[in-house]
Amino acid sequence: MGDRLWIDIETRSRVNLKKTGVYRYVRCPDFKILMASWSIDGENIQTALTYDEIYAIPGLWETDVIKVAHNAPFERVCFSRVWREMLNPDAQWHRYLPPEQYHDTQAVAAELGYPQSLAKLAPALGATPKDEAGTRLINLFSKPNRAGGWNDHTTHPLEWLDFIAYCEQDVGTLIEVDRLLGDFPTETERRVYLVDQKINDRGIPIDVELAKAAVTAGQQNEAEQKARITELTGIDNPGSVIQLQDFLQLPDLRAETVAEVLRTEPDPVRREVLELRQELALAAPKKFASALESHVDGRICGGFRFYGAHTGRWAGRGTQPHNLTREQFTWLNPATEKWEWDETTEKAAILDLMMGLGASALDMKKLVRPLFIGPFTVADFASIEARVIAWLAGEQWVLDAARAGRDLYVETAERMSTPTRQLTRAHGKVAVLALGFQGAVGSLRVMGAEGSDDALVSLVRAWREANPRIVRFWEKMERAFRSGGPAGDHIFVEKDGHDRIVRLPSGRAIVYRKCGNRYDAEGRPRMSYLAGHGNRVMTYGGRLAENVTQGVARDILAEALIRLEGRGYPVVLHTHDEVGVEGEHPVEDVVKVMCEPPSWAAGLPIDAEGFVCERYRKG
Repeated sequence: MGDRLWIDIETRSRVNLKKTGVYRYVRCPDFKILMASWSIDGENIQTALTYDEIYAIPGLWETDVIKVAHNAPFERVCFSRVWREMLNPDAQWHRYLPPEQYHDTQAVAAELGYPQSLAKLAPALGATPKDEAGTRLINLFSKPNRAGGWNDHTTHPLEWLDFIAYCEQDVGTLIEVDRLLGDFPTETERRVYLVDQKINDRGIPIDVELAKAAVTAGQQNEAEQKARITELTGIDNPGSVIQLQDFLQLPDLRAETVAEVLRTEPDPVRREVLELRQELALAAPKKFASALESHVDGRICGGFRFYGAHTGRWAGRGTQPHNLTREQFTWLNPATEKWEWDETTEKAAILDLMMGLGASALDMKKLVRPLFIGPFTVADFASIEARVIAWLAGEQWVLDAARAGRDLYVETAERMSTPTRQLTRAHGKVAVLALGFQGAVGSLRVMGAEGSDDALVSLVRAWREANPRIVRFWEKMERAFRSGGPAGDHIFVEKDGHDRIVRLPSGRAIVYRKCGNRYDAEGRPRMSYLAGHGNRVMTYGGRLAENVTQGVARDILAEALIRLEGRGYPVVLHTHDEVGVEGEHPVEDVVKVMCEPPSWAAGLPIDAEGFVCERYRKG
């Protein structure tokens, strides 16, 4: 027997997989693996149609046989239910088959800059394409029919044979794809993937009763908001975008369009309608509903998508823990000029909600983070992107300030100030956040900067004069991307035909496929590449600098996750610069593990702060 088993399954469940994720999907009483096609030698493809046949698949339960699948977490979690029912019926539900036994071609494709769907990946690699009939067959057999029952080989015998052929053809494509891709580009990346799977299996604990109360309050708020819009406008369907657009005479109702009109709208009726529209569009009520739909025994599992972004950063799934509102109950401490957490007001808002007293739209946003219940030990990297871009560019004053523990926002404001114009920490903060990647006036406004265009242009100029090496780094990145070669001391770009392989200090690469030139809206030539979703994306020096900065920051976080997991700290959530460990742990110990510098990051000052909280919050 070989040491590799290629496998693909077709399943059924009454639960909506896209809305809830696989962990909830397999908990449905009607969940079933309909078939499993497999090959142990890469040639002879067979199909198991009963659980007895699935149980007998060579190597499926052997620890030394690697199971290869595309989007392997799906197969692994589905087989975990079979394992539980047939081999270990007393096992607890939070136990899943070890990810070490699985290899995911989707994850490797993402690492190498290819499309992540098998349908798009196969032609990109020159492999046999997937059968386009798959969607029709999945809708026929994997979802309940109109009568609420199930179609199968007895109701649709010919289509069932097509379904088997479709599953087997997927395995054939999988074998080709696996051989063309190879393994993870580095051993560290394989370890990051394994830690990611363990975090997803563990899940984030949530307050189910709070979620229920929030959904009820959200429904009440929505009904009142729609009734008020009808009262103000006469529109019979306040949820209709077309009717609202006609009343407001706007080209669209996107959040940025509505916010821009609200800045200058003098008419009180139109203002109120626009504000109500903003409240109706809030994502907060949807977060609570998603949590109720997808939780497994009070935990949100599978909330993180490995390599969800081109730079390697994670993306959120389901309740989207990577995309939580920053709004929370705070007060401004005049001594520090910082917003600090207001525990008393948060507890009062939760109590009101649980007692059925409702919550305003703003309070609903502020209650999203407290939905996750700990206790948690949270550690947050300090100004990680500002430190990384300075390290990559060699902006020494930023690195010196960071090593000395000085406030980078204050230091930046001082360097941007003139004898006639003294800037505050707030000016320094918005400049650091908005201007590091070739941003200008528009970027400042997105970050909340106010003032005339001339005033903001002077801020841009002052920041660039204070950070000349970062400005030159943008130019180096663009030049290296076009021609290949180094961009400073830490980044190297390899040209491979029309592809660009941007080597990061960790050894990992950000890969840009089928690069070329395109013209932007103003007719200027811009570099572009083919993104994984199939569209061309234009880029430039500042954007490339942002990509490598995010990539390096991601690698620092990734290695911290490996260390934390290896030392017994159960990570349950993380964002781009923050980690949440379940339970109360000595904060200084968690921070120390977070800040251990990777071997490849000599000279990069890494710092973090932490705290313990009963409900999740920002520090």
